[in-house]
Amino acid sequence: MNENEKDLQRIKELRLMDDDFFSEALDGKIEAVEYILNTVLERDDIKVKSTKAQVEYKSATKRSIILDIQAEDTDGKLMDIEIQRSDRGTGVKRARFHSSMIDRSLLCKGDEFEDLVDTYVIFITENDKFGMGIPLYHVERRITEMEYALFADGAHIIYVNGEYRNMEHPVGCLMYDFPCKDAKDILNPLLAEEVRYLKETEGGRSQMCKLLEEMRNEAAAEGNYEKAVSTALKMLARGRDSMEEIAELTGLSLEEVQDLADK
Repeated sequence: MNENEKDLQRIKELRLMDDDFFSEALDGKIEAVEYILNTVLERDDIKVKSTKAQVEYKSATKRSIILDIQAEDTDGKLMDIEIQRSDRGTGVKRARFHSSMIDRSLLCKGDEFEDLVDTYVIFITENDKFGMGIPLYHVERRITEMEYALFADGAHIIYVNGEYRNMEHPVGCLMYDFPCKDAKDILNPLLAEEVRYLKETEGGRSQMCKLLEEMRNEAAAEGNYEKAVSTALKMLARGRDSMEEIAELTGLSLEEVQDLADK
């Protein structure tokens, strides 16, 4: 079986509960994202102005994040939807970090703090994160000395229980669709349409094969980079080579070698 045949087999197994497939399926798909947001936020009036997949929040010196889907509604509120299959990726401090990284991008120099828009970090987890068997877990800051009144800072974190299957509840219907591998099994027509395109049309399968190829190349590049860093560290520890020689031999930039030396 050649690589292309392997990719086509992999595509058959993908679900909306797989983050890369989720991002590819919903990139720019306003109606489908509106449906998910209205379901999770238990509303029917959210209008999405724009939505984009794989939005990166960079930090020059600290850790960066990449959002699976980011949406902005017509009121300017920002909503980040993350798919988390592994329990390791559902940590509460990860949610805090995501929320803070979004916040730091919202104000320019001279802007008022009150201009901060509301933000929503939504984790759709394959397992029931908190084990209560309920569809949604809402995380809000509260003031202890005021009978736990809401702090109302506009930062909202929501965990969606991916195991929830009560079909009389909108979240149960939504979560029924996420593990489906075949579009014909998906209840919501908007989600079914996007899954069908990527899995059952020539254009969609070609798009997914390209994505899988890019992921393989990124993984290879990451592996090569880790090897280069390891070699540079050994050369620095040996103390015989100049920064320029280490950069030339490892393929790292002079700045990267200097950063390793500083650390």
